[in-house]
Amino acid sequence: MTKDAWSRLAAAYDTDHTFIAGADLVDAVREHLAATVPRGRVVELGCGTGLYTTAYAGHCEQVLALDLSSDMVEMAHCTLSAIPQAEARVADATATGLPSGEADAVVAVNLLHVVPDAKAVLTEVRRLLRPNGVLIAVDATGQGLSARQMIAAGWRIIRRWGPVPPRAKGQRDLDQPGLEALVLQEGFESVTGHLLTGRRMNAACVQALTPALAAAA
Repeated sequence: MTKDAWSRLAAAYDTDHTFIAGADLVDAVREHLAATVPRGRVVELGCGTGLYTTAYAGHCEQVLALDLSSDMVEMAHCTLSAIPQAEARVADATATGLPSGEADAVVAVNLLHVVPDAKAVLTEVRRLLRPNGVLIAVDATGQGLSARQMIAAGWRIIRRWGPVPPRAKGQRDLDQPGLEALVLQEGFESVTGHLLTGRRMNAACVQALTPALAAAA
């Protein structure tokens, strides 16, 4: 989807996303983030309304939640207003303008499968992270779903968001092995992951470290 398309979805995004993905999967992703995002300085790319940011931001030293859509960021401002160490800003995930090597962790939920250039996003992640900083990526996936579940998921998306536009060049579905392979190809190390399963949809989860020498260069 384009930036304008995401902006049109901002006001009802949390309700629509939960309807599409299932409340159980949303809760599972939030629990995963709360358990894995380290204390310290965190950057979240593609934060949307801040739905997932609130799961972990309270225990962090600082959180910068970034999104390309100003309407999404406006919603995130409201969502994060009770967490003084969290701030939402408009920024491109491929060129945030933030200093290099200062983030302890970068979080990306449902971002890498929708951007035209996931490799460019991961290049920016490596630039942002300190030596041995942590990437935590989560992406919705049809992996493990039955044909009936896939059809139902498509119906829910159309019901809330209308017909899905043709996939932009570079966009691709990412199952668990695909997400892990993408992260490995971009030079991250100690890559681990697992599939979160829900009644309506599943999510691929990956945690990885940025190489110390690359981050310090």
